[in-house]
This record gives sequence, structure tokens and C-alpha cells, in this order.
Amino acid sequence: MGELNASAERLQPLIRRIKLNQQDYDLETRSEEKLRLEPIIQDAQTALFHACQQETNRLRCNASYVEALDVWDQVKTYLNTSTRELVAQEVEQLKQFQIEASQISLLITKLSRIVPLRPHFVNLSKILRQAANNPFSQLLREQIEVFLLNETPDVEGFLLWWEAEQQQISASSNHPIDLKRLAERIKRGEIALFLGSDISEHDNQTDTVDYLAEQIGYKDFNGTLSTIAEYYQLKVDYGTSALLKQLQTVLDAYQSPMALYAALAKTTQPLILISSAYDGHLEAAFSQAGKRFVELSSMVVRSHEYDIGHVLLKASDYNPHLPLYCPEEQLSKLDLLGQGYSLIYKIRGTCSAESSDYDLLRRDALTLTESNYLNFARYAERIIPSYLARHLRHRALLFVAYRPLYWEERLLVSALLERRISDEPCYVLTSKLNPLEAAYWESRKVKAYPLELEELDQYLESETI
Repeated sequence: MGELNASAERLQPLIRRIKLNQQDYDLETRSEEKLRLEPIIQDAQTALFHACQQETNRLRCNASYVEALDVWDQVKTYLNTSTRELVAQEVEQLKQFQIEASQISLLITKLSRIVPLRPHFVNLSKILRQAANNPFSQLLREQIEVFLLNETPDVEGFLLWWEAEQQQISASSNHPIDLKRLAERIKRGEIALFLGSDISEHDNQTDTVDYLAEQIGYKDFNGTLSTIAEYYQLKVDYGTSALLKQLQTVLDAYQSPMALYAALAKTTQPLILISSAYDGHLEAAFSQAGKRFVELSSMVVRSHEYDIGHVLLKASDYNPHLPLYCPEEQLSKLDLLGQGYSLIYKIRGTCSAESSDYDLLRRDALTLTESNYLNFARYAERIIPSYLARHLRHRALLFVAYRPLYWEERLLVSALLERRISDEPCYVLTSKLNPLEAAYWESRKVKAYPLELEELDQYLESETI
């Protein structure tokens, strides 16, 4: 009850704000006043929805499902129609979690009554309560369910299996990660991948920055990619078009085989992939393999047609029901994963030097200059789609070849993890890890596994994901 009261107290300021504006809206009859109040009310409703998401995620991490359901029940009347549909999905998921938690509690109660298992009871119950990100947790639950079906459970047989599994886990713990199980989880779509640009042959920004600085005549430049990009944009004789043209030249020079992309493209289940690369190599690998996907990127610049946070969509096949762009809350209605599409979220957008209508739209979804990153930081909660954040909450998140060396890279990771809010673990696979990176990943509770990418590529190819 204490958690519920604390949640209500945290949400009250937003609820009061909506109430007051709705009251004014209902009292006013002038159309110009209604037009002024509508976006204010809508922004407050969106803020309330995101606040509720964060609060219910916190409660869910504590297995306080009843309190989380009560939070949604308290605010549902203050949300707009489109958001209420998202709330219904959230509520349904919470109810499923509540049912699963009850089933696990029942299993634990039954185990506690079996005397020979009492020396192992604490460890068994601990693993059972772990989320599905632990590959052994689900296996243990299935074994216990079968074990308890018999009127006289085979305790000796179960303990033999249990001890053998523990020995296997202990033996594999000397290896930094079990690549076989990792590949199986990727195949099932249980892990979302955050793919860094280090997958390509260029392993840092230095060459790209040096090239861009040289082309614009900036001698002895000592800064990041976003800074030199900002300089291009500020120069009246260069501008965005020149920047993208030069950047495209650099990206085209790196045509590595990218075995990881090809392996991912062979999977049968829809995947969730977040790419920080500006190039289109991942999308090309999927198109070549005939794997259906939708490329998503978020607008970081507003126009008279769309606002910051609207999502630009591009499907690998023709789909007349997909809009060119839409508000981020509309993605849930499209249910892209349910339609069998993989999601490729270009968190920094895609570089395109072309001038077609679509490529011009892409420019407003490109996080490249310092101004873009500042917009991203300011509106991160709106920019990273709720549909993506919700699906990330129930999957482990694996960073591959991503190095948070610069503040821009750290900004992207921090914003994503804050929107995700999950008890599912995060990992990073990297062949290089300096003290700053190690400290950053540790602060974000991301477990680092030093691993050569070639080893991962070879394994994935041999497993034919």
C-alpha cells in the first residue's frame, strides 16, 4: 500500500495539470482558445503516460504487479484515446506477469513441502524467480513442473539432473560467455542487439573526422565528429548537403563483408536491432537475404508537417498500410513485429546525400551535429519510441562493437537505457575496453565480456543463425 501511495503522489502534479487545462478547455467556447489548449493537454497526457510507464516498470521490477495495475487504473481517465489503447496493452502484460508470478509461487510452495529438497530449496527458488533472461530458469521451471506431475515425485532422479546441470554451468563459467546459448537466444528473438559502427573495418571516428576537417580546410582540428559536422552546417559556403556528401564518401569506402549482418539476416524470427551506424549495410544485408524488416528513425528536427519524435518508416517490401512517418505512439497500432517484420532502429539515422523527398526527410532524422545531439538529449523520452522501449523491457540487450569513448556515444546509451527501464540484463561484447569504457559500462550496470568479434562472427556463421 505504501508503494501505491508513493506512486500516486509522484503522478499527482501531472494529473492536476491535465485537470486544470481540461477544465479551461471545457469552459472556453472560442476556437482559438481551444486550439491553444489542445497541444498543452496532449503534451501533459504524453508526459503522464511516460511517467506511468516508468513508475509501473519500477513496481514490476519489485514484482508489485497489483500496485502497478492500480497506477494505470488511477490515470486511465486522464489519457487520450490513442494512449488508452497502449495502456490496455500494458495492463494485459502486467496481468500476464501477475499470473506467471502466482504460478511460480505455487511451484515454490510445493517444493518447500518435499523434505529431501530442502538443502537445495533456497537456490532452486532463487533461480525460479529470475526473469526469462536466464536460460536455465525456464529449463528449471519446465523440469520442476514435470517432476511435480507424479504422485510420488522421483526426487533422486531430479537431484541427479540438478547436480549435473550445476556442474555444467560451473564448467562453462570459465569461458567469458556461452556462445552456443547466445546464438540460440538470438535465433528466438529473445535478445535485442545494439550494433555499433566498430563492426565495420573503421574502428573509431579519427579517420572520418580527419577527412572531413581536411575537406573543409580546418587545420589542426581536434574534436569529435559532431563538432566538425556542426562546423560544416554553420558555414554558409558548405552546409548540410556538403557535409552529407563528404560523409557518404567515407562510408562508401568501407565495404567489409560484415559476417554478423549476413548471419542475422538468415534468422527466421523477427529481430529487434538498434544500429548506431550511419551507413545502410545492415539493411542491404537483410534485403539481399530476403528478410523482411522496417527501418525506423526518429525525427530530431521539427517542421510544419511533423514534430520531434515522429518516426520515419521504410519497409523492405511494399506495404500500403504503413505511413511514411507517424507519431511515435502510432507504432503500437501498426504492430510491426506481429506482422513478421524485424525492426531496425537507426538511433542516429541514415546518411544519404541524395535529394529526393524521402532523403530530405531523412535529414531531419539524422543525429550528426552537436545541435542534433542537444535536441536528442532534450527530447530523448519523446524521440525513442514507446513501442521500441516496451519490447526492449522484456528482452536482454546486447551491445556489440559499441565503444562509449565520446560523450555523444554515452548520451545515446544512457537515453536508451533510461527509456528501457527493465530488470532484464544488459551485456557488451567488445575486443577493446579502456578504463573509461569499463567504468561507464559498470555505472550503467552493463556486464562487459572481452571478446574478439572474429570469434563471434565465425561462431554465428557456423551456427547459421
